[in-house]
This record gives sequence, structure tokens and C-alpha cells, in this order.
Amino acid sequence: MATRVVRCALSTGAVLLIAAGLPLIGPGGASADSQISFRRTVLADQKAYGEPSLALSDDGKHIAVCVPGGAGQTSDWFSADQGKTFGTSHTTSQHGGGDCELDFLPDGTLLNADLRITDSAIRYSKDHGATWQGTATAGVEQDRQWFAHSKDGKTAYLVYHDFAAEGEFYAQSNDGGLTWPAALSAQPVNGADQATAPGRAGTPANGSSASLIDQGGNTFSGPMLISPDGRDTYVLYSISDLGSNLTGGTPPYGATRGIVVAHKGGEATSFTNKYAVTSDGTAVNGAIFPWGAVDTAGTVYVMYNSDAGAPGHFHTYYIFSTDKAAHWSQPVKVDGAPLARGAQIYATGDAGAPGVLDLAWYGHPGAGGAGDATAVWDINFAQVRNATSTHPSITRSSVAPGDPIHKGNICLNGLLCILGGDRSLADFIELQIGKDGMANIAYANNARTFTGSKGRVIFAKQTSGPSAYAATGTSATGTPAAQRGGVHATGGAGVLPVALAGASAGAARLAATGLDDWLPGAGIVLALGVVAFRRRRSV
Repeated sequence: MATRVVRCALSTGAVLLIAAGLPLIGPGGASADSQISFRRTVLADQKAYGEPSLALSDDGKHIAVCVPGGAGQTSDWFSADQGKTFGTSHTTSQHGGGDCELDFLPDGTLLNADLRITDSAIRYSKDHGATWQGTATAGVEQDRQWFAHSKDGKTAYLVYHDFAAEGEFYAQSNDGGLTWPAALSAQPVNGADQATAPGRAGTPANGSSASLIDQGGNTFSGPMLISPDGRDTYVLYSISDLGSNLTGGTPPYGATRGIVVAHKGGEATSFTNKYAVTSDGTAVNGAIFPWGAVDTAGTVYVMYNSDAGAPGHFHTYYIFSTDKAAHWSQPVKVDGAPLARGAQIYATGDAGAPGVLDLAWYGHPGAGGAGDATAVWDINFAQVRNATSTHPSITRSSVAPGDPIHKGNICLNGLLCILGGDRSLADFIELQIGKDGMANIAYANNARTFTGSKGRVIFAKQTSGPSAYAATGTSATGTPAAQRGGVHATGGAGVLPVALAGASAGAARLAATGLDDWLPGAGIVLALGVVAFRRRRSV
């Protein structure tokens, strides 16, 4: 993705929101082990609310949010006052309304990608999202797409999964996203080393090449990351394996076992694709989308959910690499929930100063896993400091105390939720750190009663607690976990030390995604095993 304070009495921002007819949610108090709180704003009702994409401008003022609008549209919101108030707009595209993605370039241009079966329709805004221009298209037939851009913003990228070739590709614009040449529409992320890597049903070695045979069955495309110096490019994605494709979930869609990080550095002309997270052949890693970030020192992080050690009970983890994805740490468990209770899903996050990581996710603490029909879900936040040391410190907070975001099960099977399960929130949320070092989160809520709507997008802005850009004195100390063979998280009640090797076996679960709502027939065909259109992912 692109490398991207006010209290709530009746302040001026509150008065403006009330005048506009939009509810302002009061300050989210801190949990028992944090002093971090959030101001929350409910965004105006539009056509949809699931799977919000978030973009922050470099000036620290402008914020944009979008969701797939269905029926050829994306629904968009824009703010010029750090998210106190929002206006609305939308883009239209024939056959669009699939996945929506946003990115602010350094000059303030806002890009919007609306997923279609054949490509993505690209629009741009010169007034921070109020109005939209352009009729460009980027990429070829594709699944979930993500923007990224060079440090100067002159080069824009759209990385995606090709649902026909089952590969990772990116399109490139050399004029700041205004045009997307056909010759640069499908540049490969996958590398030649993957063609000879064996497909396997067991456990691949950390750092080994990811097999194209394993990738072919089921892939969740994550973001493209660009290092602060602009020299290194990373692309994240999670994949199943040959064994789970044949026997697990709903063949040929096996559970996602590993997370791959592709890296291209310096003067390299191609990517290497190596496993960063591996499985014992039973654990599900990267349920829905893996997330990634690069801190100001160039350390790369992967944030994801896994049910290793407790089948069905997903938790939020991060790993890191201090040598440009050549070696990876052991996982660090971020949430404070017991391993065999509840579920923590939809991990997202961003990195700030060296060794500082902000994360958010949906979680419920009850006995059941993600499929628990009685679950009550909250939106959670954590800041990790000393993230690359032997003793990372984790401070946690509820983003919205007493205001749950969802009640009932959350289906993690993508399109195949059509066979059973609640996919009303779609497949991800998004966090980005602002210019002031404070976390900004766009998420969905359909547990509350909203006038005229079953659910709404909510924007949360961190208003207290440490800035992610505030240096941590010991953030670069300690022996890197990749050399230690393990990391134990400390700091905060209920933190559980964990290493994922040797996790217990569990039933395989399908990690598939799906077509948007305007193609329900294609969803049924895909559920019956027709491969040609199996990759269309989110709402």
C-alpha cells in the first residue's frame, strides 16, 4: 500500500457534525492496560459499508474512505479536518462496484480503483475526493487490488491477483496514476524460482521459495510496500498448499497455510518469492488478507491472523525482517486473549518509528471461534514498541468501549460464504498512521441500529496515547528474533508468550474469497468448482 486532537465534548467539530445530521460518537476510553483513546465519527449512509479502504494525505488534514458500492459504483467519503466531518461522493464504472481502493499521492492527488472482472477502473480527484475525473483502466482480469506509489509520487502501482493465470501481478503508471499503459498492465511478481519449487502438503521451510503449484489453488493478495529510501519493493500474499487444495475445505480451494513476501531490491529486475510464515500443514495463516508495513528504519513487518495451536480460534500476530525479507522472526502474539477462546480476525496495521507498530482487528473473547453464532465482536487496537527486540512492549485498547461492531458469526470463506455464514462486514478493515503519528482506522459496524441503514462505516482517530513516530529508546536493541528462534511479547495484562512451531492439528478450513454481489450466479458456479472465475474476491 502507499506509504502513507480533539476531545469530544460539544466542540466545534461536534457542532458541525450535528448540523450535518451525522452522529458523532464520544471518546473511546482506554482499557485497563492503556491510556490510548479514539474519537469516532459515523459516516453518512451510502450504498454499502463493508470492507472500507482508507487513505491519508501528506498534509495531515485530508482523509478519504471508500467501500465497494455495487452496481457499478464505489461509495466515497472525504474530510478536510482530520476526520471530524465528512462529505460524500461516488465513482461509477460499467461492470464495476467490486473492490474499492484509495491512495493519496504526495501532491494531494487521490486515486480510486474500482475492481471489475476484466481490470480496475481508475479515477482520480484533484480536490481530495469531492469530485472525480479520468477514465483509465489498469491491469488485466484481476482479484483484490492495492495501490502503492514511489516516494515522489510520479510512479503509481496497482498490485493484484490474476484470477485466470493464478499469479501475482502489478500495473504501473509513470505519470502519477493518470494513465496506465497496456504494456505495463501485467508485470509479474512471481519469480522463476517458484516454477521448480515442489508443491507440498507438509511444512515448507521458512525462507524457501513458494511453489506455484501451492499458490495456484487459493491466494489472498496483500499490499505492495515500498521502503522509505525507495529502493526496495515488497508484495505480500497468503497461499494454500497442494495438500489442502486436494483434501481440505472445498476442493480445489484449500485453507491458506503460508504467507509469502516477494522482494525486489536495488537494481533487480525480478522478485524473489519466499515463505515468511509457514504451517505444520494444519494451521490456517493469513485468514482473509495478510497486512504489511515498513518502519522508518526499513524493517519489514507482516501482520496476520492464525489459528495455530487452537483450531478455529484465530489470533493476531506479527513477524518482522531486518534484512529485507531474507530472514524472518518467530511470530509475536499481539492480542491478550487466551489461545483456545474466542477469535481475533481482520488484522491490519502500519509502522512508524524504528520498532513501533500499530495494529487493529476485530475480536470477541467468548468460547467459540469465528463461527460462533452468539459472538459479540469489538474493534481492538494495540501499539507495539521495541517490536524487534527480545522484549517487545504491547499496549492495548478498545477503540469503541461498550459499542460492539457485530453480533453473530463472521464467515472467513470469502465467496463460499454463500454456502453458509455471515459475510456482511466483507473481508478487511484498514489502519494508517497519520502525519502526527496517531492511528486512523476505518471499520464497519452493523451491531448498532442506524437510521435508514443496516450498518455504517465508522472512522476512528487516535486522540491520546503515544505517537507512533515518537522514538523508543530501546527500539533497536536486543537480538533479532530471526537469530534467536523466538519472541515473547510482554507488557499488558493477559499477554501470552507464543511460538507457533509445533501447533496442534486442526480441521482444514476453506480460505476462499468471492465475487461481488452483482454476480451471485457466478458465485454459485464457483462453489460448484468451476475454476475460470474463482478469484473475484471482495464484496
